[in-house]
Amino acid sequence: MSTIRATILIGVLSLLSKILGAARQGFFANRFGAGAEADIYIAAFRVPDLLFNLLILGTLSVAFIPVFVQYMGRGGKKEALEIAGTIFTITAFVMGILAILGVIFAPTLVKLIVPGFDAAAQQQTAALTRVLMLSPLLFSLSSVLTSILHSLRKFLLASIAPLFYNLAIIFGIVYLYPSFGLAGVAYGVIIGAGLHFFIQFPAAVRVGFRPGASWNPQHPGVRQIGRLFLPRVFGIELGQVSLLMASVLGSFLGAGSLAVFYFAYDLETVPLGVFAVSFAIAAFPTMAEYYSKKNFQGLRTFFAQTVVQILFLIVPISVFALLLRAQIVRLILGAGQNTQFTFADTRLTAQALGFFVLSLFAQALVPLLARCFYAMQNTWIPVLSGLLGAVVIILSGIVLAPRLGPAGLALSFSAGALTHMSIMLFLLHRRLKGIEDDFILLRTIKIAIASVVMAVATFLTLYAVAPWVNMQTYVGVAIQTACALATAIFAYLAAGHAIVLPEAKQVVQVLRSWFTKFTRPLTSAVIDMFTDLR
Repeated sequence: MSTIRATILIGVLSLLSKILGAARQGFFANRFGAGAEADIYIAAFRVPDLLFNLLILGTLSVAFIPVFVQYMGRGGKKEALEIAGTIFTITAFVMGILAILGVIFAPTLVKLIVPGFDAAAQQQTAALTRVLMLSPLLFSLSSVLTSILHSLRKFLLASIAPLFYNLAIIFGIVYLYPSFGLAGVAYGVIIGAGLHFFIQFPAAVRVGFRPGASWNPQHPGVRQIGRLFLPRVFGIELGQVSLLMASVLGSFLGAGSLAVFYFAYDLETVPLGVFAVSFAIAAFPTMAEYYSKKNFQGLRTFFAQTVVQILFLIVPISVFALLLRAQIVRLILGAGQNTQFTFADTRLTAQALGFFVLSLFAQALVPLLARCFYAMQNTWIPVLSGLLGAVVIILSGIVLAPRLGPAGLALSFSAGALTHMSIMLFLLHRRLKGIEDDFILLRTIKIAIASVVMAVATFLTLYAVAPWVNMQTYVGVAIQTACALATAIFAYLAAGHAIVLPEAKQVVQVLRSWFTKFTRPLTSAVIDMFTDLR
């Protein structure tokens, strides 16, 4: 499967997953609002999520895929799958032990993560944490399957699996919560994690994977994965650092502070999951292949083109999200006549979302930059730059949170993301002796110009539509947002086409082609009708 086709496939399914994720957040906000129960549920996720994100997500795959691809390239599919089977067994053993320890020490860990909670809230958080400790085990095993399928450029089932995860959580919120309370939502999470694994398992078996059939921890490929894996363990993903810091500091800020931060964070990750991560996942095997063949010019060109494609999508999205942050929050989280998500919750969440969006372009480039280093089998640079970004998040969070509340936590995250991106971009530039600087700079300037035009048109549309609708109703906000979105898309593409931005011209050409294919039969039918009338 080509990189563009893979990106489109991953992007479309990621979009569906994010739509379901937004629906999940809407159901959650409708049920709990930004209150104490929401804080408890979110805090209970911190230990399981931290384990999975630290040891598996963005860690296992980036160590596994280059080695697996390397052995597959040598024609050794059997040997590559033997390595995969060994890694699967090691993952099951390690994560199983950690899950048991998490269950045993949950009360102690909760006291460290949310020291500002009272005793009753800490006890409830610990109980939920124990239920949720099964999820990192299931997701870890699922990630091995995902890495195998991605290495073989089989993206479909791996991209479908998150859909069922979100559906299971919605099921937990709607149907299990009334009977089991917050534990019912946690049960939905576990059901979703199980589905995430079992949906991919048959596809992995079809390509020859047999869990438990091979055990060779001394294999050079397994040891190579270990060498790449261990440095990455020390590189905590910035989102997890921010969520962990928000749990600690937010527990002192009053009820609902954790929920506000989490809602805003989850909203701003939607375009990252749909576009940035999709591009990075699809580009990773190709970059690894360029490096394995020592084709550095090809790697530089491919990387630069992918950067521009990401910025072409993310920059206008950032501008639109900044201008309509309140509308976005209200439409997604404040739906329903009996919603518990108040207008005060909307204002606080929109404020935090605005600070997150400031660094959205940097967050979008981080996955690609990191995977470029991973493709070169260098895990230390992303780790060290990530650690420096984490330090910036923590220090700025300590200063800003008491002054700005959840918005201060969001601003500290943006500062850390900008630091992380800048360091990696600088070091990658030195390592590759340039990254097509003129190409990236020229395209970025054009993207910025088109985005400014879009911002002006969107801003004017907001004020033009507002007097004609009731902005106190959900329908009124939806109409204003839909009009602004239509204007934004038209203005951005028109401006990009006018200043000869190739990406915009390509989109316009595709839309023209679709329009022609759609209208040609209709036009012919109308002509035939009038001909018959004659």
